[in-house]
Parts: sequence; C-alpha cells; structure tokens
Amino acid sequence: MSDAWGIEDNTNLAGNTELTGPKALRDAYDAVKAKNQELADGLAAVTKQLRDNAVSSTLGELGIPATAVEQYKGEADPVKVREWATTMQSLFGGGGGTQVPAPTIEQAPAVTLEGDAAQQLQRLNEAGQQGTPVGNFEAASASLNDATDTKALIQAWQNIK
Repeated sequence: MSDAWGIEDNTNLAGNTELTGPKALRDAYDAVKAKNQELADGLAAVTKQLRDNAVSSTLGELGIPATAVEQYKGEADPVKVREWATTMQSLFGGGGGTQVPAPTIEQAPAVTLEGDAAQQLQRLNEAGQQGTPVGNFEAASASLNDATDTKALIQAWQNIK
C-alpha cells in the first residue's frame, strides 16, 4: 500500500495481505504445489512408458520394429494400433506381400570325418553328454570294439594292460 507520495507502507511485517494470506501458509502451499507437480510428472512418465510398451508389443506382433512407437500418437488400444499400422503399411507400401526378404546365410559344406576320427569324435560327444570324460580303460575298450582285423585287436589288448 502506498500513500499519495508513492511511499510504501511496510507496517505489515507478518506478510498478511488481503489477496495472499500469511507467509507461512503461502510457503506451505508452494511446497505442496511443487510436490504435486513432481508427482504428476512422474505419473505422466510411467503412463507414457506403459503406453509405449503396449503399443510396442502390438506392433511387434505385426512384425513392425519397436521404433515405430514414437510415430504412433493415438491410444494404446491394440485394435486402434493395428488399424494405424495397416493404414501406414498400405500408405507407404509395406506389409504382407512386399516385405523385404531376410538375407540368406550361405551354409558351409558339411565336413565329413572318416574312420577313426569319426569314432573318436562320437566318443567325445557321448562323454560330453553324460558329463563324465572317457577314462583310459573306456578308451581302450572302445578301441577294442573298433578293431576290424587281428592286428588291431592285438594292439587294443596291449593298450588295455
């Protein structure tokens, strides 16, 4: 309040005015207002994340990359998301029959092992599946089973000793 000469009247030391109320009440109101704004911002972030997850899963079911979520601005209703995706695919030429084919990976020709190497690989694979390595006696018994002539049998028996 100023008088006729423009001098302010500072007699209201408690901060009471007709429009704002006591200073302590104004400070409390400002603190609550700031806290409410912080909570509202957090709620908006969580709501946006849930919406993006729902839209992303619907787009993923349709084979559309999850980055398209940023382009969709509608509700997270799966029916509306599908309608939007279908519209965009028809508009930009994507979808059903015009999808880009996946790159093919050339397969290396199968390597075949012959004779002893194949049998040894088979024993190693079986030992790995059972979780126990083949011991000396088992290896010697296997070589005894693998022998195809008399000389190989004699050699296998000598290894068992």
